[in-house]
Amino acid sequence: MVFPSATNNAALGADLTQLQNVAAGIKSTAMAAVTFLAANNVNTAYVFQTLDQLSGVIALLNSFENVVGLNAYATANIPGYAGTITTDITAVINAAQACIAWVVANTTGVAWYTLNADGTRTMATFTPAQTAGFRTALTALAATIS
Repeated sequence: MVFPSATNNAALGADLTQLQNVAAGIKSTAMAAVTFLAANNVNTAYVFQTLDQLSGVIALLNSFENVVGLNAYATANIPGYAGTITTDITAVINAAQACIAWVVANTTGVAWYTLNADGTRTMATFTPAQTAGFRTALTALAATIS
């Protein structure tokens, strides 16, 4: 026996609701990070946590891209929406990946930790000036979501 796929309207409605809630969370989190990064120094742990969140977002959004019927359901059930939800999901994924790529490209050679004489580690610190490009990428991520 083959497991039945979720192509009924109840399942599509649940998927769309989850997707919209995830998108709202992405936008809110990205803008909060922009505000925080503009006003504060951050350390290695903050950057790594943000990268982990972005990777998780990408994985979650990838799971929605192949939901059968989601495009038509979204167009029919979101007032005023005339887009293609999978195309919009891809745009968010690409913007999240661009955030990760900015960190990778702009921290090459950075010592994320310094090893101290007593064997402890000290995390690297990044100033608002150093994270300006990251803030730009996060703002672009938020802009992919209405």
